[in-house]
Amino acid sequence: MVRDDPNERLEFFRPAALPGTEMMAAHESSEPWHVFHERYAFCVCHAAAAGVRYRGRDGVVSDGSVLVREPGETHYNTFVAKPAKFKTLYVDEDALAGAARELGQTRAPHLPQFLSHDPALYPALDGLCSAIEALAEPLELQSRFATTVGAFLRHAEGNHRVPAGAKHGKRAVERAKTHLRERYNETVSLESLAAASGVSRFHLVHAFTREVGMAPHAYQIHIRVERARALLRSGMRPVEVAASVGFADQSHLTRHFKRILRVTPSEYARASR
Repeated sequence: MVRDDPNERLEFFRPAALPGTEMMAAHESSEPWHVFHERYAFCVCHAAAAGVRYRGRDGVVSDGSVLVREPGETHYNTFVAKPAKFKTLYVDEDALAGAARELGQTRAPHLPQFLSHDPALYPALDGLCSAIEALAEPLELQSRFATTVGAFLRHAEGNHRVPAGAKHGKRAVERAKTHLRERYNETVSLESLAAASGVSRFHLVHAFTREVGMAPHAYQIHIRVERARALLRSGMRPVEVAASVGFADQSHLTRHFKRILRVTPSEYARASR
C-alpha cells in the first residue's frame, strides 16, 4: 500500500511561453509511483535508484538517467532504493507532433527506448526544466525547448528529412542576429525570431547555436551586458541600466553581468571611473 511521504515535496510549473507543456519537480520522493500518461513525459533524474516497469519491460533508473514515456502508456516502480530527486516535463501530443513536423519528421514520434543515458539529452532537458523553475524569459524557454525536442527526436523511430530552408542556415542566422541586436531590450519570442530569419523555430535554434556558439537567448543576454557596460561607463546607475537594457531588475542584471564579466555592475562602474 502506498502511504503519504511527509518528506516529499512536489512543485508544478505551467510556462505560458510553452503552450502544451507542464513541469513537475519532485524532491525527496521515496514512495513508488504508478502512473497513466495521456501526454509525453520526459523525466530527468538528479538522484534515483529505482526499478521501472514499462511496456512489459523492466529497467533501473539511476543518477543521470532520462526516463521517457508516451501517451496511452503506464509505468510503475518495482522498487525504490533511495529518495529520488527528479524533474518531469509533460508535453501534449499535439505540441510534440507539431515540433516533429517542423524538424522534418513525417510520422508521430515513437521513442522505443524508455531509458536513456545520452550525454546530450540529460543536460538539454535539465537546462530546460531549470529555466522553467527560474521563470526565464520566453526566448530562453522556447530555445531550450527546441534544443530538447531535437535531442529527443534523434532517438525516435520515424521518417526524417532535411527541413526546408536548411541550406540557407547562415543567412537565416545573420537575419536572426540582426533582429536580436535591434531588439536587445525587448521580449523576443522564438516564433517572431524564426519569422524574421525565414526558417522554422527548431532549425533556427540548431543553426544559430552551431554558427554562433550559443543559443539565441544567450546571444541576447550578451548583447544586453555589452550595452550595460557602455551605460555604466557613462555614469548611469545599475538600477537604471537594468531597466534600460531589458533586464527585469537590478538583481537580474547583476547575475548575468557577473557570470559573463566576473565582476558586478557596481564593481565595473567603480573601476571605469
